[in-house]
Amino acid sequence: MGPFTGAPGRIRRRTGVPHLLRHRESAGSNDFPLIERQHHIQNLDDAVRECRKSNGGLLLVEGRFGTGKTSLLRTVRALPSVEGFSVLHARGNETESGFSYGLVRQLFEYLLASATPEERTVLLAGPAAMAATLFEHADGGVRGGVAVDREHDLLRGLYWMLVNLSQRQPVLVLVDDLHWADEPSLRFLQYIECRLGQHPILCVAVTALVHHGNAPEAEHFITMPSMPAICLDDLSRDGVRDLFSAVFNRDPDPDVVRMLHEATGGNPFFLSELLTEFRRQGEDTPGIGAAARTAPRTLARALPRWVGLVPPEYRENAHVLARSLAVLCTSGDFAQLASATGLHQDEVTDAASALMDIGLLAQGTPLRFRHSVMRNAVYAHLPNTFRFRAHSSAAKALDRDGAPAEHVAEHLLHAPPSEDRRAVDILVAAGEKALANGNPSAAVAVLRRAMQEKAPDDMLADLLLRLGEAEHRARDPKAVEHLTQAMSLAKTPAARASIAFSLSGALSMAMRFGDALDLLRSVHAEVEPHDRQLALRLRSELIKLASLSPNTKPAAEQDLAAIIGADGTENSTSLIRAQQAQAALLNGEPAKKVADLSEEALPSGALVAEPDGGAQASWIAAFCLLCCGRLTQALSILDEALQEAEAKHLRLAAEDIRALRALVNMRRGALGEAEVDALSALKGLGAGSVPALGRPLAVLSLVGVLLHRNQLGAAVEAYERYGIPTHIPQFSIFLPFMIARGQLRIAQGEIESGMGELLRTHELLQEWGARCPAFSPATEAVHALCALGRREEAHALAEKQLEVARAFGSDREVALALCARARATGGATHLEDLEQAVELFSGTADALDECAALIQYGTALRIAGQPSAARRRLRAASDLADGMGATALSKQARQELAVMGVRVRESARTGVSGLTPREHRVCLLAAEGKRNQEIAHMLFVTVKTVEWHLSQVYRKLGVASRIELRDALGQN
Repeated sequence: MGPFTGAPGRIRRRTGVPHLLRHRESAGSNDFPLIERQHHIQNLDDAVRECRKSNGGLLLVEGRFGTGKTSLLRTVRALPSVEGFSVLHARGNETESGFSYGLVRQLFEYLLASATPEERTVLLAGPAAMAATLFEHADGGVRGGVAVDREHDLLRGLYWMLVNLSQRQPVLVLVDDLHWADEPSLRFLQYIECRLGQHPILCVAVTALVHHGNAPEAEHFITMPSMPAICLDDLSRDGVRDLFSAVFNRDPDPDVVRMLHEATGGNPFFLSELLTEFRRQGEDTPGIGAAARTAPRTLARALPRWVGLVPPEYRENAHVLARSLAVLCTSGDFAQLASATGLHQDEVTDAASALMDIGLLAQGTPLRFRHSVMRNAVYAHLPNTFRFRAHSSAAKALDRDGAPAEHVAEHLLHAPPSEDRRAVDILVAAGEKALANGNPSAAVAVLRRAMQEKAPDDMLADLLLRLGEAEHRARDPKAVEHLTQAMSLAKTPAARASIAFSLSGALSMAMRFGDALDLLRSVHAEVEPHDRQLALRLRSELIKLASLSPNTKPAAEQDLAAIIGADGTENSTSLIRAQQAQAALLNGEPAKKVADLSEEALPSGALVAEPDGGAQASWIAAFCLLCCGRLTQALSILDEALQEAEAKHLRLAAEDIRALRALVNMRRGALGEAEVDALSALKGLGAGSVPALGRPLAVLSLVGVLLHRNQLGAAVEAYERYGIPTHIPQFSIFLPFMIARGQLRIAQGEIESGMGELLRTHELLQEWGARCPAFSPATEAVHALCALGRREEAHALAEKQLEVARAFGSDREVALALCARARATGGATHLEDLEQAVELFSGTADALDECAALIQYGTALRIAGQPSAARRRLRAASDLADGMGATALSKQARQELAVMGVRVRESARTGVSGLTPREHRVCLLAAEGKRNQEIAHMLFVTVKTVEWHLSQVYRKLGVASRIELRDALGQN
């Protein structure tokens, strides 16, 4: 067995240690598996086995801070091949770096102190006796001094102590944090490095990759070219994924892996602490947000240890710079950085270079932390006094050097209020820039911060107005409060009128239409004697709001007639002319007249411009054209208007335009485009949120798209998320919610309830005085009544709707009414109505309605005993449905064909050429290896929609997997 069996913590004999490759980077961390270190462990295991054969040596393990050097030493100590070795261990530290032979004493002191007299005699036999004086005690202390002329004898004696120890059993010497070793200990390791090859002695030392020691001797030893070295790198993205999977026992989302890798750089220590923090906070399924914002305290505590690698003369400044840069995030101007930190520019340069050398800062400029998680941790755990002072200093320095207001405001947001007018000016300018860039939420943040500065009285009204407008554009309900305050401070009618436009919009969003109307009437009465054009704009806003309710609609019509009568259409604003077209539409005037008025209402210049309500004129004109069956023309207007709205960052206008364009695209059969538009218009909104002008149309379109795709569950989920689930306000703009809810209930088999929703909508439109058939879901209600067996009611409603549709003169509305009457009546006129309806649809762009009419006609022909004609119509419907991706209609057509005994074949739209534009885009992304969730995020659709598109792609290309998909694309 040999005499050396104890020495816990310094020397021990390995017996039966399990082969567990686990590490712990900090005292607070849980154990984690070593990832991507098997090759290094194998190399060290081979070296241990060679050592048994008296082929010893010295191995150096290098790595940046946190790459797992200490963990690797622990793993070596736990290797089965180390069983039977005497293990010596020492660790360098900054406090002992100036203590002569400190590392050597760690290796041998306990060994000698715990040895029996016999064991001590063996250890110090022969030349080893020359080292005994280093460990002798005199006057209660260790003799630390060694004469220069005796150093060689001492090194030789230490070497022979190792040799004597190795005579009984192999020796493994483990040295951690070699970069903190004292110079004499380094000379000892250098001395034995070339003398171990004939002995069973293996020394493994770990050191920081970049070393700044206290003497050239240390640098020389660590960079000796003859010394074998193992370099530890950061983990790859696959390594990050594997560690996450091991910790949470599941595969992570690729976006989370990417974010974790970017935040930590793959550094094992940072990653393990981040995952530990997730578990501590109960984040069993951390998402991208958690990976980006989590700031473990252990990393903040590690900063002094890491900065300790910097040379002593730069260390203090480096620590100040690191903490200041955590506040600044980035900085490319060393003069500004010097001003913010209180250092000289040369001191900043030297400190930054030193921090780059140790890997804390990324190379190059602007200066920034190499790992964002480290920056987050340092910032999150800074003392508030330091953080406030740093933000205030940074704001002053940036402002003094002429930095953009938004950059200065970033620091003012985190600094305490100073009641400084200059701060208010900066924050207001930053808010204007945020609004101009289409970011109202950011504008709200800086403007609310400006309010904390206690702005002077002469600025307060303007500041409240800006804040209220930003909140209105961000759909924040506090807009009403602040705009009302601004209104009370306004001193002139013109100023109050300017505020009234935003305030009436905010009140409308809060569904306080009565208050909005009272406000506009009051301000209009003030302004009319002084500014006729401004009064006209106010009156047009009054007309718009009054038209929404049946109680105020007559007054709105009278106001509009008065304006038109006084000015004529030539001198009226675009919005007034658009409202004239809309009034004609509501009153059921002929479609051609409404279309002509709509075209005249289009602005001659920009389609989207403030202050006339953004895109209202072009939106109303496009809506009227849609109702008149001019889908192509309406789409063209909306496309152009959307480009202008997005270029000018008019978010609310863009959402309304997208909502209407979704409805146009759905009717055209462009279901993918309709879904994208609807979801874009509904982005960031949930159930119970305040509806915008176009939101009900977006919900109606999205539900319609999903129902036509036979995705009932997704349609129900969409309505629950974006619709109004209970009481729907009795205003015209909310009626699409009732139609969508009725369609859903019918699709769910609740035909009685769904029919009731549709009929109630039809009744409300009549009460409202809307005689245009394009608004009414009456024809859908007819089909529901027939399904319930109530054919007399259905026939009466269909006849009335056909009469209204013919008076209106829109081919689509007449065709829909004919299909409804055919369903309600049957008989000879049944086929005649359907034949006429199909002919009418063929001249329109309403592909979905045309497809449904073809199926109804084909079914009627089958029942009438005309199989040949029935097959022709049903096959045409099947091809049309497949081309649109309207699965529900395609299924109906195929079922009817199957009833006739017709072999149902796949659609002719196969191969790459048969893919729709949306299917082709999804196909390419899937072939690139993107997951469904990634594709949904990129295309702004739901995951279920991506799955549906892929099912269509697989069917058309005849493949069953993503691998086959790539091959099919290559062949095509």
